[in-house]
Amino acid sequence: MALFKIWCFLVAMIAISGKNDQLFAQTAHPPLLSLTPADTLHKGRLWLMGTTAAAGYSATMVGLYHAWYADFPITKFHTINDNREWNQMDKMGHWLMSYQEARWTYGASRWMGFKPTASAWMGFAAGELIQTSFEVFDGFSAQWGWSWGDVALNTLGSGLFLGQQLKWKEQRIVMKMSAWPVKYSDEKLYPVWPVGNTQYTTMSDRAKELYGTGPLNLFLKNYNTLVVWASVNPRSFSHREDGWWPRWLNVAVGMGADNLFEGFGYTWQADKTCATGDCITYQVDKQRFPRSRQLYLSLDLDLTRIPVKNRFLRSLLYTANIIKIPAPTLEWHQQNGLRFRPIWF
Repeated sequence: MALFKIWCFLVAMIAISGKNDQLFAQTAHPPLLSLTPADTLHKGRLWLMGTTAAAGYSATMVGLYHAWYADFPITKFHTINDNREWNQMDKMGHWLMSYQEARWTYGASRWMGFKPTASAWMGFAAGELIQTSFEVFDGFSAQWGWSWGDVALNTLGSGLFLGQQLKWKEQRIVMKMSAWPVKYSDEKLYPVWPVGNTQYTTMSDRAKELYGTGPLNLFLKNYNTLVVWASVNPRSFSHREDGWWPRWLNVAVGMGADNLFEGFGYTWQADKTCATGDCITYQVDKQRFPRSRQLYLSLDLDLTRIPVKNRFLRSLLYTANIIKIPAPTLEWHQQNGLRFRPIWF
């Protein structure tokens, strides 16, 4: 259990602190449920956070197993090379989430009273542990496998957070996400094999099968709607205190894709477990619906740099800083070239 391991790590830090009090500052504790970060290790918050995280992680793993893995056979641990799948949008998701998990853990660690450097390393460890636990699930699933490409992007994400925190004591480059709903075709798709089979599907049904429905899947699972952004704060790279560029205004570069209905290519089987010669197989017309990549250039807001005094609102903005703000955007589409969008999310 990745977060349980993190909890154990935090508990171990208590013992370390008895010998090395430089991990923590040395002032009084705020109340247990106050949003004010503790200046010294707050053991009540440590146990509260550890217990909540372990319970939440357990529930998430059970739900994830039944949603993604239960319908596929378990096999011996194995690896795969999936670096070309999904136009690398799954890899972008690993980069995004490992970064954000490190950032959120850092915030929680500071709230518990850990000093900035220790909190940064704990954020890095959390991003690695959480994502690695998912990768282990994949490694034992016949449908997937342990991916070294995923591991590399996990490390890149949590490492991006750690490196910035250690060098600059702030996040000048923030990984974010956005999603724009897609209207899929309801045109009937008949099998290309066996020839003459009338068991049809639609692209809309295929998208629901792959990605699910609802806003959560729209953002986290649908590679046709997800855009992953690197949001850069230009002002933070300037040494001038009176610069004209607003402190809260970022420039963001994003990547997305469309017409992804299978990891590779345009063909899929109705039954993934089918191993006979008459498996029902569908195919999207690649001339009408070519797999495409999109690159974006846009403006964004760094919500953590907006001057807000209310601590609850500041905490809310810190958590929500994973979302790219809608703004005018320049899009490059692999098939259609450049296009300006007055507002894009």
